[in-house]
Amino acid sequence: MEQRFDSRGSYKVAYYRLAVTPGMRHKALDFSRKIILGNDQYSRLLPQELRACRDIARQQRVEIQRTYMGKLGEMVFAQFLWEQGKQVDTSQMFAIYHGQENVDAFDFITASGKRVDVKTGFRAIHSRLLVNTEQFDRDHKDYYVAVRLYAKDIDAHDKLVDWEDIPEADVLGYAEYAYMKQHAGIRDFGEGDARWLPYRGLLGIDRLVPQF
Repeated sequence: MEQRFDSRGSYKVAYYRLAVTPGMRHKALDFSRKIILGNDQYSRLLPQELRACRDIARQQRVEIQRTYMGKLGEMVFAQFLWEQGKQVDTSQMFAIYHGQENVDAFDFITASGKRVDVKTGFRAIHSRLLVNTEQFDRDHKDYYVAVRLYAKDIDAHDKLVDWEDIPEADVLGYAEYAYMKQHAGIRDFGEGDARWLPYRGLLGIDRLVPQF
């Protein structure tokens, strides 16, 4: 793990770069294929264009990627906490909840019982922490952590990346629910309305670590 620094306003804030191992990629991708090909993922966030098309294989590629990137982001954050000497319960990280109305969701829990959700960016153009407004309004978390994976685009139209070529990731920072509710913008970036904050507007992740 490598500590780096970013200028955010008038402050220098630490963020952390971690290696993404082949084992991490394999485990996350295997989980994602099982949950999508087994019809156990809730497709609420599938873009409207793909909802309307009849190319099931294309839909599944996009859904597998979405689940894969999110799970890999969670694994990166778990690794970050472990390397910070924090013991976190990840026993339910790969649990599959059967049925299309169930959402694959895993929360990290702080020592005081606060819930933490990891939001993962993975394309070169990704520069914001995004939280779908339906999720935010229905079942908000106390903190939202931004992880950025370094993947390479292979299909800009469907926003697909090379799943095998993700060598590293950054744990960039976090935002509190109350702050996002008051200050985050709302915009549709192609997958429904989302609350958003720029990565450069996040709090330093070092402030969240002591809560675990």
